[in-house]
Amino acid sequence: MNTGIIASRYAKALLRYVTAHGDGERTCRQAMTLEKALSEVPELRQVLNDPAAIPESRKLQLLQAALGDEPMCDALKRFLALVARSGRFGDLLFILHDFSDLYYKSLGVHFVTVVTAVPASEALLERIRTEAVRRLGGKVVLETRTDPSLLGGAVVTADGYRVDASVRSQLRTLQNQFINKNKRIV
Repeated sequence: MNTGIIASRYAKALLRYVTAHGDGERTCRQAMTLEKALSEVPELRQVLNDPAAIPESRKLQLLQAALGDEPMCDALKRFLALVARSGRFGDLLFILHDFSDLYYKSLGVHFVTVVTAVPASEALLERIRTEAVRRLGGKVVLETRTDPSLLGGAVVTADGYRVDASVRSQLRTLQNQFINKNKRIV
């Protein structure tokens, strides 16, 4: 079975559970914390993926430790026990990502990432936010980053769509056009 399908099914099940029993915001926040830990610590992913490495109860303790001092909410604890019993720790990173995505979509929240070569002005960010609200509806949460390799312009990503208006991208397009045109001449 496809990892994406499995992750989606488990994420939808967790979403249905937290919707019915409450505590969705806390569950989502903790799921995002665990997702970040799994992304940043490959050794943790490796231990969780290996069925013979350590017992399932110890794996659950490692995930609790990744949350720091905050006790794991009941919904997430029960869900992770289900994932452990099903032998799906290998899919956990994708499941947690899908869950947080589904949870915020169910609330009408859209995350928009804006990457610029230099820190973006408030006026630019407000124009992007206004356009995102007009096109996507709901609430828009902007995340900004800088990447000097863009040289100028911006790359905006929202709901799986990407608009690359960076100078780097435009230069690459010109370079490819120049190469293709000169291939025909020779």
